[in-house]
Amino acid sequence: VDSAITAAGNIAPRIEQVLAGIGTVGEKIAPVIADGISAAVEKAPEVFYTFYVDYGVFDKEICAFLTELSVSLQIVLTEKSLADSKNFQRKIELLNRNGVVFGFDLTFGYERDNIKSFRNRLNFALEQYPNHMDFPQLEQLPVHTKFFSPHDIDTAGNCCFACAVFYTAGRAVPWFLSVLRPLRVNPFKFFCDFAEWLQCNNCHRQTGFDAFAVPHKEIEKMQLLFLQLKYEEKNLLYLFPAVREIVRFNGAFARLVGEGEESSLELDFHPDDLSSPYATDIVAFTDTVCMEHCRVKMYVAKDRDGSEYPDYRVLQDT
Repeated sequence: VDSAITAAGNIAPRIEQVLAGIGTVGEKIAPVIADGISAAVEKAPEVFYTFYVDYGVFDKEICAFLTELSVSLQIVLTEKSLADSKNFQRKIELLNRNGVVFGFDLTFGYERDNIKSFRNRLNFALEQYPNHMDFPQLEQLPVHTKFFSPHDIDTAGNCCFACAVFYTAGRAVPWFLSVLRPLRVNPFKFFCDFAEWLQCNNCHRQTGFDAFAVPHKEIEKMQLLFLQLKYEEKNLLYLFPAVREIVRFNGAFARLVGEGEESSLELDFHPDDLSSPYATDIVAFTDTVCMEHCRVKMYVAKDRDGSEYPDYRVLQDT
């Protein structure tokens, strides 16, 4: 970490991103990590950092330093994480509470691993609200084992690919769990079904489809088509207007933040409602929030000091 930060400080005007690894650590080394991150804040605050970390390193002091950096944390999720689930969730909650961006690396098919364990890890991972999910084995699936059959390997690979398309490329973190809740389906089952849908639409893993090379709007269209299908299957189409507008509003906001893409869109609910805590409960939202057709502008606003931030305003109520 020190060498990466020192290099960043020396050539910061010429680089945009630094990758660094923080291995499995204990409490005694946490102050050292805090000093390293503090140095990053001082020497190269404008650089984007990706830290590969063990979840045991997080404490309030380190999270406070991380909020001062442009940073994304990459955390390997293993059976150890589930065995230590309460402590793991407490550490991840620190990140969520401080607004630190993080994602998980998830692998499968290693010694004594099986499809049930993989399912549990994936479901557990998505419950922590990661910004993204990475699956290092997608380029080359592992070989089958005594506990992980060839069919299970293929199932896990397809599920991982579907998750990468729908969740990560689709930037679904703000609304994913809320949208799944009325369907009463876990993420593993949802992504297995989405993998079949991708195959039927010639966007399967084996076709070479690259969701990260496709404009986000196209992924959003896929999300909405599939969600409409699932809500129809469950006889819940009366909830879909809320689902659709929550996905569309968050998608436009994500493009504004990610690409600086300003836009205007027609919505059937007021954006204040779509961005409120009410939107986390689709059933209650549908039952209590009145539809209010309006045209909304998503734009980059400026503070008095000239700093920019994403915002929206209602242009027209009809």
